[in-house]
Amino acid sequence: MNYEKIGPVEIIPGESQSRSPFSTSLLIRDKSGGESTLIDCGGGPSVFAYLQQQSIRQIFLTHFHPDHTSGTPLFDQTQILINPYDYTRLLQFAEMRKTGASGGTDARKAVGTPQLIYPYEQEISMSGTTVIMLHAPGHSEGFCCPYIPEHGILMIGDIDLTSFGPWYFGPDSDIDQFIASARMTLEVDAKYFLTSHQKGMVLREEYPRKLEQYLEIIERREERIKQAIKKGCSPAELILQDVIYFRKDHGQAAFIVRNEQMGIAKHLKRMIRKGEPLGDYFLEYAMAHKLNPEHVDQFTRPAFVGAAKAGSETKMN
Repeated sequence: MNYEKIGPVEIIPGESQSRSPFSTSLLIRDKSGGESTLIDCGGGPSVFAYLQQQSIRQIFLTHFHPDHTSGTPLFDQTQILINPYDYTRLLQFAEMRKTGASGGTDARKAVGTPQLIYPYEQEISMSGTTVIMLHAPGHSEGFCCPYIPEHGILMIGDIDLTSFGPWYFGPDSDIDQFIASARMTLEVDAKYFLTSHQKGMVLREEYPRKLEQYLEIIERREERIKQAIKKGCSPAELILQDVIYFRKDHGQAAFIVRNEQMGIAKHLKRMIRKGEPLGDYFLEYAMAHKLNPEHVDQFTRPAFVGAAKAGSETKMN
């Protein structure tokens, strides 16, 4: 197993260079030789085989997406913790897996059952190392960036700096929150910025430039939409304008078209909030692509606020 090590922290890339549906995990080893803590569990079969050989006490999940949670059913004796927004989502998926409601074929349901909810913005002792889970909504509502101040590590996760650009295509995604969260990471006193996919480790000196290049993709997408509408593109044809994915790639998988539809819908609503007179156009777009306008932005209340519940083995410093 190839990994980098910074102090007690092992950075374990997922298969296929952590390309989706795989992601990078952090394994924090106890300095005194006790049980370890894992952050995210979506590395793929070879990574799971390695992790099963370790003594892992707890798994902290940054958010509920399957490329970060898919290995959790293999660790049924391990305590699983999730953020306040995603606890109910993950619990529902786990129950569907147990009852067979998913038919056993939907990877989104292949998750372990979360036992506890961790707090944001508080020091948590993970196998003797202090970690702060920084809330960074945008990619998803509950998404967070684990920060390990003692070793200067910030796991920026799905703020992944790829040439494809930011992913904000879920009902609980938000473009402006994504931008704000990404810029928040610049304020963190970290030396190492770690993505969950492909790029891996980026040092402080190069991170601001790479982040700006990455965020510029958002504005380029929006400009393509504006130009297409200006040229008279119909709502039905808007997904064929190479805004997010290339049109030629739409046939590769159903999720590509779905992401294109949702991504453009998010941009249209953002443009409306900025004063663009596109209300009727958006409604026509939603109808053409069978999107419920109310489901384009779908947010929830956190299930719990504060420290982990009484009886938790999670130690708050």
